Amino acid sequence: MARVTDLEVKEIIETLLDTTPFIGTATLIVDEDLVGQGLSDARLREIELYLAAHFTTLRERQLQSEEFGDAKDVFLGKVGKGLSSSIYGQQAIALDTTGELKSQGKTRATLEVL
Repeated sequence: MARVTDLEVKEIIETLLDTTPFIGTATLIVDEDLVGQGLSDARLREIELYLAAHFTTLRERQLQSEEFGDAKDVFLGKVGKGLSSSIYGQQAIALDTTGELKSQGKTRATLEVL
């Protein structure tokens, strides 16, 4: 069950999108990767909130600046950088004291003894 609501996500990110699908993804990650790792319910809730906002930016990039002469828009974040690609993902990583979110997407080395 989700720890945050659409309205709560919209308090930290400006969007007209329904954030419910993004909340679902955030809940899945928190439940499967972070629950049981010693984090408080309050911290899990905050991580879920910022993850939901991060996933919202994948659908609707956030404008950093714009110009009208020769129409130039600059967006926050970098495509293809995982959770670090948005300020919301970066905040979720900062809140995760287990380091799990920071290591997601990285190849883990394995050693096999023959």
